[in-house]
Amino acid sequence: MFNKVILLGIDGLDPVVLNQLIWQGALPNFFKLSQSGSYYPLSTSNPAQSPVAWASIATGKNPGYHGIFDFLNRRITDYMPELAILKMNPKNIFGKREQMFLPVMHGDAFWDHTSSKGISSTILKWPVTFQPKQNNARLYAGLGVPDIKGGLGKYSFYTNKDIQKGEEGLEKVIKVEVRGNEIKTYVSGPPVAKLTTREDAKAELNIRILGDSEIEIKTGDEKVVLKSNTWSKWVQVNFKLGLMKTASGIVKFYLNKTGPEFELYASAVQINPKDPAFVISSPDDYIKELAGSLGHFYTLGMPEDTKALTEGRIDEEAFITMCDEIVSEQEKMLWHELNKFKEGLFAFSFFSTDRIQHVFWATKDEEHPLYNKAYAEKYGHVIDDYYKWMDRILGEVMKAVDDKTAIMVFSDHGFSTFRRGVHLNSWLVENGFMTLTRKVEKSDKEGGGLFQYVDWKKTHTYALGFGSIYLNIKGRERDGIVENGSKAEALLSDISGKLSKLSDPKDGRQAVKNVYKSNAIYSGDNGGKSPDIVVGFQEGFRASWQTAVGGAPAEIFEDNLKKWTGDHIIDPSIVPGIFLSNFKVNKDTPDLMDIAPTVLSCFGMNASDMEGKSLL
Repeated sequence: MFNKVILLGIDGLDPVVLNQLIWQGALPNFFKLSQSGSYYPLSTSNPAQSPVAWASIATGKNPGYHGIFDFLNRRITDYMPELAILKMNPKNIFGKREQMFLPVMHGDAFWDHTSSKGISSTILKWPVTFQPKQNNARLYAGLGVPDIKGGLGKYSFYTNKDIQKGEEGLEKVIKVEVRGNEIKTYVSGPPVAKLTTREDAKAELNIRILGDSEIEIKTGDEKVVLKSNTWSKWVQVNFKLGLMKTASGIVKFYLNKTGPEFELYASAVQINPKDPAFVISSPDDYIKELAGSLGHFYTLGMPEDTKALTEGRIDEEAFITMCDEIVSEQEKMLWHELNKFKEGLFAFSFFSTDRIQHVFWATKDEEHPLYNKAYAEKYGHVIDDYYKWMDRILGEVMKAVDDKTAIMVFSDHGFSTFRRGVHLNSWLVENGFMTLTRKVEKSDKEGGGLFQYVDWKKTHTYALGFGSIYLNIKGRERDGIVENGSKAEALLSDISGKLSKLSDPKDGRQAVKNVYKSNAIYSGDNGGKSPDIVVGFQEGFRASWQTAVGGAPAEIFEDNLKKWTGDHIIDPSIVPGIFLSNFKVNKDTPDLMDIAPTVLSCFGMNASDMEGKSLL
């Protein structure tokens, strides 16, 4: 037994990259821990998606228990995609702050068990814990925490240049007019109910151009001066919501240039941790306690704005600086809490490692369609730098470890390249499993997103999310035509057999490694909400962005030409995470579901109701 357990979760650390850097001598603290205790690849969830994996780590059970199967679910009433990591409470008709959202992860996490037994438990930035349970654990929620508008976070881009119709990210552009050296515009805030509509609240934003590379920004009582190619400090923005009601948020600005075309980026307006519009911690005031000591910090569940980079609103330097600031803020939070940690459970999670790999992976893959030698030479160090940063943090954390402390360091999954997108709905159409009302033209890059061309009365299956396929079951789906039972099973087998043979006409490579039927990989009370098939792609392939939202472009394959060049939503056997501990474990094939029961075992608690097994 131990009197202290420390968990350090680092999203996306890949065993191949980690091993390379260890043998180069670049990660001395990872090496030291691997030699003193245990170091193994960590089997990940199916699918290998962060919300799925982190929920399984927390509960020690498979998705059929905790109910998270993808970033996106299908709304069974009309087939439309909906977020799986954020759920509004439809019964909160009076807009009560503490009832605004519903939890997305079902069941009890390991900290629910420890805190119920009086063991001090502090959990920081853990994914899919929003809206947090209010119990004896001290918890600050991570992935899934919304912006002040109740969404997953959209930047704003202020410019006076003309934006082309159909340009990606057009909905985030706020067109401004420069009069003299003045710009009068607004910051968009939470939706407000009007008599017949809902409109976003707006806070005045006044900008004064001070010179060729400097502006002054003023909103309410806040005023900041900002130079080009730099980030502002946190700026508080107050919104009037009517009936003496206000909401406070915080935002960061990045000035690209003042002329000849004006370009100013603004982050999604974050929940103000000093005055939170929603409940994002347990107890509710815990977030205020952190902000009282640390000042403002990013509260958005996924604050690294990859969209702003891939849509060309900020460049690589700005993105790296943003991620640096996020990790620096989180590191301050880590030391703030760890320095007070005397006994019990302490868990902390870092995530910028994942986002950095998503957008810079092409620097490691000369076969990627976006590989550029000069670009790789310029930015090839970035991923390694973040691994080294995590190594330095690990070294400092290990100073708090004594012979009565158990430490576990892990990642939820590894990483791989994303060279080719696979349009699963297009494949279903070509193989007669889906019927469209019209032929999709090659010029329609989205392929009629949101299933707008689908003839549901003649469609047997459909794909949505990042590798999930559903049968159009009679009595389950709105316009279901597939009889449940033997006919459905036969259809699943037909799809699985044909899909497993899918190859890329470009070079003949196999695109799919495994096809999984849900009843073979999921069990539990929420298993009925799962997709009917999960596709495990081969390295280099991934479900396309269009597939995720119900599109069916004319071709099945296309080159991935977005800066999002790395990914992990492929067959889980290809992208294990990593597991290190300062104690010897009882098997050399640990699974992420083993972490929760191991935590309980460290405190002498029984974990017999968990699917995972203790590693002690």
